[in-house]
Formats: sequence, C-alpha cells, structure tokens
Amino acid sequence: MSTGVGWTSASQTIMPGGGISRRPLHLFILADCSGSMKIEARWQALNFAVGSMLPHLAAWEMKQEQAQVFVRAIAFADDAWWHIAEPLPVRNAKWVDLSYVEKGETSMGAAFRLVSEALEVGKLEARALRPAIVLITDGRPSDPAEFKAGLETLLSTPGGQAAIRVAVAIGRSANSGYLSQFISDPSMGVLVADNVDQITDQLVAASLAVSRMSEVGVDRDSIALSQAPADEDSIV
Repeated sequence: MSTGVGWTSASQTIMPGGGISRRPLHLFILADCSGSMKIEARWQALNFAVGSMLPHLAAWEMKQEQAQVFVRAIAFADDAWWHIAEPLPVRNAKWVDLSYVEKGETSMGAAFRLVSEALEVGKLEARALRPAIVLITDGRPSDPAEFKAGLETLLSTPGGQAAIRVAVAIGRSANSGYLSQFISDPSMGVLVADNVDQITDQLVAASLAVSRMSEVGVDRDSIALSQAPADEDSIV
C-alpha cells in the first residue's frame, strides 16, 4: 500500500448502503505554560477559554456531516509535553486544567518539534482533512534559534506544511513577527487578546476559522504531500 497522502476539503464520501463517512479533522492545541502566564492569572483564563472553545467545535461537528473532530494538546514552558496525547473525539472532550511553570521559559520550538511527530507521513488517516494547529501564547520564544529550527521541522512534515495554523496572542506584545511566521493564512493574521477577558472570544474565533477553512474552498485544491500515488481510499 502506498504512503501517499492528499488533503482536500470536507467533501462527502458515500459509503456502501448510502451512508456518509465523516472524515477525521485533527486539532492540536499548543498551550503556553511559561512563567509569565502567572501574570493576571492568564493560565486560568487560558483554561477557561479552551474549555469554552471545545463545545463550539462539538456543536459545529453536529451541524455538518463531513468532518469528525479529534483533539490533542501540547503544553510548553522550558520544554514541551503532551497534555492530551491520544486523539480525543471533541464531543467527549473535557479539558483538564493546565498550570504555569514558575520561571518557565517559552520553548515554542520544542512544541513545534513534538507536534511534528504526529504529522509525519503515515501518522494520520489517508482520508483525513487538513489538520489544524492552534498556538496560544503570551510571549515571544525564549530562544529564536530554537523557534526557527522547530518551525522548520514542523513545516518539513506533510501534515505540518498542509495544516491550518492559527495563533492567539495574549497581549499586544505577544503579537510578533514570530507568530506571523507560524500562521498559515496571512490574510487572517494573528488573533490578539488584549486582556484575559478576550482570550475566550479569540479562541472561539480560532475555532470558527478552523471550521470555516475545513468547509470551504481554502483546501478545495488537494495538496500533494508525496511523490507516490495516493491510497485508493484517499480523495485527491
């Protein structure tokens, strides 16, 4: 069987007997747990915001017949670690609160490298929609060289290159050229929460962006991720 993969929009696949098979949409949340998240209890606002975002995605999933959303999450500070390691159906997802790491740094590059492992060839289903990555941070990377190397690693993977990449900056100072390098759609820009009260609004906006890009023509033209021909059940 070939390992070729293609990414397309959420078109319906008619199964034998007339049923419609939903296509997997994998959402990865990258959550900043650095020491600065202690300021104004930003980490608490982040937890509330993610907990509010997931029901919005679950409601969207119920309203359409093309996609089934699976959630995973990575936290990062001095390093990066899986907070939700296995794909969790969004309709069953209950967010477990994160906390900040005292004096922790902002190792975005480590988070990019970790998520890239889940986006390599063969790690996602052949029929999967473009994955989505939502980065939430209140600062700039502690090590710009690490950020660059991590982002290059992410974009070198098939799924990372094709992903819908959205960034939410907590505070104007977090909205930097670094986040602009991460996002996949410059026309949308970085979503900025000027204060903790706006984090929920911007994460809901991020979830709406993910659902919109999965439904409409943003990815209608398939993105070839391999020179090899696609699997028979892959729509390219």
